[in-house]
Amino acid sequence: MTRFSPLSSLALAFLGLAACGRAPAPPPSRAANAVAPHENLNRIVERYWDERAPAGVSIAPQFLADSLSLERRFLAEVLAVPRATLDADAALTYDIFKRQRELTIEGFTYPSELLPVNPFDSMPLEFARAAARFGQQPRKTDEELAHWQLRIDDYVRWTEQATANMREGMRRGYTSPRVLMERMLPLLQGLGEDAPGNVFYTTRLEGAVKGKLLPAYRELHDFIRTEYLPRARASVDLSALPLGASWYAMLVKRATGSQLRPNEIHDIGVTEVDRIRARLLALPAGTPAAGAGNLLDAYQELKMQTLAAMPSLFSSPPPTDFEILALGASSEAAAALAYRPAAPQGGAPAILYVNAAPPSGRPATLESAGFLGEAIPGRHYQSALQQARRDLPGFRRFGTEPAFVDGWALYAASLGEEMGLYRDDEARRGALSGQLKCAVALVVDTGLHAQGWTHAQAAAYLRAQLMLDDADANLMTDRFVALPGDALACKMGELKIQALLTRARQLLGPRFDIREFHSEVLKDGAMPLDILEAKMQLWLEARR
Repeated sequence: MTRFSPLSSLALAFLGLAACGRAPAPPPSRAANAVAPHENLNRIVERYWDERAPAGVSIAPQFLADSLSLERRFLAEVLAVPRATLDADAALTYDIFKRQRELTIEGFTYPSELLPVNPFDSMPLEFARAAARFGQQPRKTDEELAHWQLRIDDYVRWTEQATANMREGMRRGYTSPRVLMERMLPLLQGLGEDAPGNVFYTTRLEGAVKGKLLPAYRELHDFIRTEYLPRARASVDLSALPLGASWYAMLVKRATGSQLRPNEIHDIGVTEVDRIRARLLALPAGTPAAGAGNLLDAYQELKMQTLAAMPSLFSSPPPTDFEILALGASSEAAAALAYRPAAPQGGAPAILYVNAAPPSGRPATLESAGFLGEAIPGRHYQSALQQARRDLPGFRRFGTEPAFVDGWALYAASLGEEMGLYRDDEARRGALSGQLKCAVALVVDTGLHAQGWTHAQAAAYLRAQLMLDDADANLMTDRFVALPGDALACKMGELKIQALLTRARQLLGPRFDIREFHSEVLKDGAMPLDILEAKMQLWLEARR
């Protein structure tokens, strides 16, 4: 396990040697020996980035204890830096780092490690997705194969710890909703089947897969089916758990980057749903889009069109490219498009995954708004600009903030009209539908976890507002149940960016430049929304 040494003294020892025939030189001033506050801050945050992940299983008690100790230590170190002496760039680093450490420490209050499995975003599914991505590589080096052998061993240990944690959760009154475990069981069953089509056999590690990995999936499946499912809770709201209401409030704060209460966000969502539905109803009735033929080729063509249109709204093109690939094996909830940023330090490239085989036999259609949000000028553009800032500390260059990143993606999808890419009502309807989905999330997520909504009530609202069938409404409801607070980020972030845009237009008048505005929002990377607002206010004051 990684151990961390305490800070060593930065003072230098000086030899008070007198030169022949001369008085001893005076000792250097204290200021000469001191490290400048901005340099000290940089050292702190870079050490954090290097030390941030203790060794071990991420949900094990010792790992969690070591992680909490590390977070507290680095928060104490950064609080000792005098913020008033920092320039604007260093102050941003200070504020973002401090906020992240405080929220992370607050998160340790709540035992999320006792609820390690869900059918949307948990280790069993993420490991399968990673295997699918690895399996798609045309060549696999001996070093990569050896690394995957170790990853399989790590996953086996994770499942053992997950089982122990879930047993502890049953003892302490922390269990997952039954509806989620019922959805999880067939996924685990499929991933544990010893069949040629199993995604894990694409890794070319047949021995480890057959002898270690598949048994681990089957054991987790059997434990949930026979021991855990009978004791899973009937309720679906996080508030039903011990400390559940404050737990949800913390997740809301983390997801939205704001101090708004769940009930306030719920009201914002209701207002936004009404506004967006009115805009949708104003569009002429259309016919469902036809299939797009070769979907990957269609998205490549849209990529070229978008790059050609970007100079009208953006000062620079994306600094790096991204690949467009078909989506590998995933859960039943796979989205039409999914973006994965480039790996740090020159690893795997950025990829836009396209789900060319959507569920329910629907035709695969080109989603222009989804592309703008997930790729350019959305997630990829934001991520690529951030990673290109080699002067940023690692936690900012490669980190994320949900409301900023998801909010920028939704905002970017709204730019298709100005870029000349939404040429018909169906494209405009697609963009508004994405906005409506995020607005509905504000209502349903807070309704479920803060206002006592039932699963049936949430599903009925989704059917009415998004025109979903029963299966899709239940699937979306289950996702809100499984990931409390997560879906709030996109709409709250987009609303903040739109508010900043409106303020900039009003204050700058004819001197307003949309390209300059976009550059200022993006140039310093992702950050909490209130810190972004303060930064943009300083920019506006300097421009007036």
